[in-house]
Amino acid sequence: MNRIRENRASVFSVDTSHVGVLDGVRALGVLCVLWFHFWQQTWLMPTYATPFLAWAGVKSINPDVLRRVGYLCVDLMLLLSAFVLYLPYARRTFCGTPVDPVGTFFKKRFARIVPSYLFAVIVMFAVAMAMGSYKGRASFALKDLLTHLTFTQMLFNDTYLFTAITAVMWTVCIEVAFYLIFPLLARAFERRPLLVYAAMMLCGVWFTNAVSPALGEPRIMVNRFLTFLPVFANGMMAAYLYVWYAECVRHKAIPSILGTIAVAAALYLIFRLFRSCAASGDASHQQVWQMQYRTVLSLAFTVFLLGASISAKPVRKLLDNRVLAAIAALSYNLYLWHQWLIVKVCTAFGAKSGADIANGGVNMQWTVTIIGLIVAFTAATLITYGIEKPVSRLILNTRKENKYALYDEGQ
Repeated sequence: MNRIRENRASVFSVDTSHVGVLDGVRALGVLCVLWFHFWQQTWLMPTYATPFLAWAGVKSINPDVLRRVGYLCVDLMLLLSAFVLYLPYARRTFCGTPVDPVGTFFKKRFARIVPSYLFAVIVMFAVAMAMGSYKGRASFALKDLLTHLTFTQMLFNDTYLFTAITAVMWTVCIEVAFYLIFPLLARAFERRPLLVYAAMMLCGVWFTNAVSPALGEPRIMVNRFLTFLPVFANGMMAAYLYVWYAECVRHKAIPSILGTIAVAAALYLIFRLFRSCAASGDASHQQVWQMQYRTVLSLAFTVFLLGASISAKPVRKLLDNRVLAAIAALSYNLYLWHQWLIVKVCTAFGAKSGADIANGGVNMQWTVTIIGLIVAFTAATLITYGIEKPVSRLILNTRKENKYALYDEGQ
């Protein structure tokens, strides 16, 4: 009888030290962003035949919406980062487990992101200099390099919008700003979670809707740090609720069913929001949409993340598997390099824009896309295991990498 009870309990056991589905969420998030940037350079828009769905009247699937606004998944990755960073504090609240001292926290963050980031900045800057991208702009070249090395490129419109280094670096700048205030924010959140959550939400919404329109055009303001406060707030609250559920909810069968339903509902809402963004107009209109709906979209992402984390085992296995875990392990460097590399691949084919690749026909589009994927994943693998992990272990003075280092260190 006791064995039966143990078996039943194990079906709905919840691990708060390693949330397996986060691997899948992270991998899918970075792949969506990659897809968007590859589409920008190749204009490849395949439609997939679905004869197995003919009985439902669905003859094909056209993922055009996801292709055009896949960049929205950057918000998902920032949400996930806040979830992961706050998870140890949530465990301390409900389980009494200790958290790292502030010095150790910053040392881990430095080891996790700085080696790969600096390598990328230096290589990309050197290539830009060699190719004459800064010709006649020596002062801007120096400014571009120094601001990227100090994570301050977002403070200046020119180094944010017109950098010769890959544009995706702005996300790391936002992350670093969040890291700097996170220890204080986390301690305050521990004491007054609802109050701090509400304050972060209100501050972000106020800045986005009242302050940003007066400070600049959408393309300048859409990715400012304060506009992401609701995203970070939702990530931290999701971690709090997840650990609360794991430690305080004794009967997990019904919540597991509800979590599965929540996944389906969240995916439907996310699709509707993506479609709304894609239909809002050109890039400038999409940026206005993004600012207006960032909080709503992050709430939908939060429901998806929490629902997937507590859902039925078959649903969790869709995200918690070796393939997505392997991609998640490469995700940081894949994110840093993919856009820069696909642009270089297109340049190697003599193309200056997506139109040039598209004019070469579908075979050209697929060729460039496949080569771009091979180059991007190869580079991410070499840099992750040749630079990021060895240097990280050296900085942290650890001989063997923690199995769950991704979750202990965030990003």
